[in-house]
Amino acid sequence: MGSKTFTGYLLALGPIVMLTTWIFLWDALIPGAPEGAIGEAKWLADIEGAMENLALTKLVSLIGLGGMMAMALGYTLWARLLQGEGKKGATLATVAAIAIPVIAAGMMISMDFNVGATNAFEKGDTAGAIILGAVADYSGGDILWTMLMLNVSFIGIATVLQATDKVSRSIGGILAASTLVMFASWFTTFEGLDFLWMLWMLVTVVAGVNLIIRQKA
Repeated sequence: MGSKTFTGYLLALGPIVMLTTWIFLWDALIPGAPEGAIGEAKWLADIEGAMENLALTKLVSLIGLGGMMAMALGYTLWARLLQGEGKKGATLATVAAIAIPVIAAGMMISMDFNVGATNAFEKGDTAGAIILGAVADYSGGDILWTMLMLNVSFIGIATVLQATDKVSRSIGGILAASTLVMFASWFTTFEGLDFLWMLWMLVTVVAGVNLIIRQKA
């Protein structure tokens, strides 16, 4: 399997696995806090729900995390494909290739707080479980994703500068524009984030399929 093909499969399958897990599987299989619950009541209810079948909770979490990490690895490898002396936008690609693995590691640590919360609860440390649940709920949701958006936009820009076909150039342009707006939204209020999020996921899948097709062509 060529590097483009492998990268393409990671980009095409990663978002699908991640979204399927967090949007459908988690809500269907793992009991959570009732709608409107906040603070300690929410975190405790989430932990208790996760504890009902801890093995299943860990399995579903691992699948979701796997999809997220696959997408991050796909973007890292894509960035590396865009590197090279004399290539337009290669510096942006280099920055993304270095930054995205660091961001992915931060996301993994953030998710691990959820596992820590269940471990603390299982040992009878309810206070510690609530604290870890709060940390997991509030950490990793903003700055890490914001920096990911910025670096994905670098990949999109480098793709636009280097691509010789309209399809790849269009994919890079849409990717760069959507993620730059999502990055900028961290500093202001923007109502269309849900749409841009789904557009980003869709374009990521399309980019992966395009890489696979171009490798086989």
